[in-house]
Amino acid sequence: KKRSVAGAFSVVGCIIMAIVFLAIPFSIRTVDTGNIAVVKQLGEAKYTRSAGTHFDFWMTKTYTTYDAKVQNVDITTQAYSSDAQTMDIGMTLQYQIIIDKAVDIAKEYGTLDILQNRIQSIAVEKTKSVLSAYKAMDIIEDRAKMSPLVEEAIKEAIGEKYFVTVQTVVLTDISFSDAFEKAVEEKMVAEQAKLQKDYENQA
Repeated sequence: KKRSVAGAFSVVGCIIMAIVFLAIPFSIRTVDTGNIAVVKQLGEAKYTRSAGTHFDFWMTKTYTTYDAKVQNVDITTQAYSSDAQTMDIGMTLQYQIIIDKAVDIAKEYGTLDILQNRIQSIAVEKTKSVLSAYKAMDIIEDRAKMSPLVEEAIKEAIGEKYFVTVQTVVLTDISFSDAFEKAVEEKMVAEQAKLQKDYENQA
């Protein structure tokens, strides 16, 4: 009887040793440079791991990795001026997650894709809002002025409440229909010609 008990303990000991032996390599995790990993214990986000090699028991802890580098998002949309002219808009938005808020991102959004979709939606909404306050002619005459106004509105709307820092926002394109652009160009040429004629008449 003692032999059978000892044998049972021996088998159990071997099983435990096998589990430990298998657990060690699976529990060694590597986080690449430029990433941050959120460690989830039994599915709940607990803490983060920075770049490097770490040990977290694989059966109870999982990693969700986020890109902590600056993200570059190209956005295209349509907007309307205050006088109801349609514009095709292109913009580039750069943002970076706040590393200290990675656990919050994991809890509230889960993935960076979901967070980025939210950021993109806000950027589009704020761009349309800013441009809708100006007439098409004013936008065409001073396109360069629009980009900083849009950037300011987006930074104010997103900010730390979405656990990111917006680095830059640049409007890369503001295009009206060819017919409208041509009409504006012809009007500007006509106005210049009139000014030139008035000047010559006064000379």
